[in-house]
Amino acid sequence: MSPTIAKVSGWLLAGGLLISIISAITNTIHGYWAGVPIWLTALLFFPYAKPSQKKQITLLLFLGSIGIIIGVINHVESSIFLNALEANQKVINMLIAVGFLKIFITGTNKISNELPTGKKALITTLLSAHLFGAVLNMSSVIIVGDRIAKANSLNPVQGLLLLRAFCICAFWSPFFAAMGLTLVSSPGSELSTLILYGIPVSLSGIIVSIWEIIRQPNSKDLQGYPIAIGSLWMPCLLAFLVILVHELAPKLSVLTLVSLISVSFTLIGLLLTQKRAGMKSFVKHIETGVANSSGEVVLFAAAALLASGMAAILTSLQWNIAPAHFGHIEASVTLLILILLALIGMHPVTSVALAGSILAPAVNDPNLLGLTLLMGWSLGIGLSPFSGVQISIQSRYNISAQTLLKLNWRYALVMYGCCYSMLWFYSLNHL
Repeated sequence: MSPTIAKVSGWLLAGGLLISIISAITNTIHGYWAGVPIWLTALLFFPYAKPSQKKQITLLLFLGSIGIIIGVINHVESSIFLNALEANQKVINMLIAVGFLKIFITGTNKISNELPTGKKALITTLLSAHLFGAVLNMSSVIIVGDRIAKANSLNPVQGLLLLRAFCICAFWSPFFAAMGLTLVSSPGSELSTLILYGIPVSLSGIIVSIWEIIRQPNSKDLQGYPIAIGSLWMPCLLAFLVILVHELAPKLSVLTLVSLISVSFTLIGLLLTQKRAGMKSFVKHIETGVANSSGEVVLFAAAALLASGMAAILTSLQWNIAPAHFGHIEASVTLLILILLALIGMHPVTSVALAGSILAPAVNDPNLLGLTLLMGWSLGIGLSPFSGVQISIQSRYNISAQTLLKLNWRYALVMYGCCYSMLWFYSLNHL
């Protein structure tokens, strides 16, 4: 991508983020205006998307456009089309805003030059990478993986550790794109409830992963990431701030809240610690770093068009393919379908948006649907060789998809059972 495209796109997305926050706080601007710079940026980014992403994005745009055309012919309510214009703006803006945290967190995270070795080091790496991943998203995988690979090539067990640390975040993290899209795709779902029921599932995933990793014959000889436990206060504080402020101001969108806290925390932290140099780093990230999210921006925008097109078709043709009752059985079947779709290459952004557009209108308890979507995202990206995180680990650290699948399928079965149990437990307590 040329520096000019990166710079223009960065400022467009920064402008969209500002419009989104002003719209949410003051209600003086319609939210769909924040989608305009996003669509402009998506047009600039599309030529630079990966070939596999281009095919999926093109399909989403085509199907979504067909749906919109059918909706126009049948005079569907205009609000459905405005959802397409919004382009999942709150989710994309949250993704962009969270990206700013990397500037401050990586700049203040002091690590030792020596890599710790052994089972305890691997467990510490899993836990710390999980906490940082909950805030930094994919960046955490690259930061930790590159540091370990600098000394020796990454072992499949170490690659598995990075994969699990990242994927488990999707069960609960308010800074994860999974949570953002779930709150949009399952209107009425509550952040506090999703986190409350998501954390036990996350702990189960961590425990299962630790048990698997320490049983590997070479685990005692493998190196971990030399992170200082004292530096973990930052992701914990950020997550606590989001939950606290959301409880104090429940009418403010969680996605807007995460965006606002992420950008404010980064800007204030940089100004306090680096002053003018910090401001330069902030601006530099807008002009160069934001472009690293190009694939996600186009994919989320295309998914918004697909969801709107699907809603237009279902409304205009008066189709209702959702089950009459959505309990834990239906939720577990939906979860299985989401995992299978991920295995054949469908991005969770697409499958979650699609499932939400079909099921949300007929679901009485949006939290149950929300939990299902989060679980489907986590297990899908962890198991599918086509997920972004798996492709990154495969290509960057030369670990084959077959090896990761061999190490993962038992975990997927166990965690599906854990997810089913949690969906049943939730339904039992919310009849």
